[in-house]
Amino acid sequence: MKDLFKKIIKCLPIILALVFIHSSNAQFIPKNEVEKQAAKLVQAYQAEVGMTVEQASEVYEKIVEVIDKENSIRNSELNSEQKKKSLMNLSKQETAHMGTILDSKQFKEYKKMKKTLQPVGK
Repeated sequence: MKDLFKKIIKCLPIILALVFIHSSNAQFIPKNEVEKQAAKLVQAYQAEVGMTVEQASEVYEKIVEVIDKENSIRNSELNSEQKKKSLMNLSKQETAHMGTILDSKQFKEYKKMKKTLQPVGK
């Protein structure tokens, strides 16, 4: 029972962040697959990084934005080398932005996890 309570507490910031995003942004347009993917990533990061509700909300918004841009790049007319370069630049921009959201300890952990959770060539 104690472990179940701990798991619920760990997931609570993500749930609250998602509810906050949905209720506070009137222009929010659901993108089911993108949102699901972003929520899974935020949940994975949350388990190790330990973000506040506000941080999780900002990270979620950024990941949704990045996934949308990744999809645009992959579906573009660019050749494979240009796509790879664009995806690498996008990943660097995302990482830099996360450094403005997370504290130094969280950011260090995020960068370690990102290599496996969000590989550039994926």
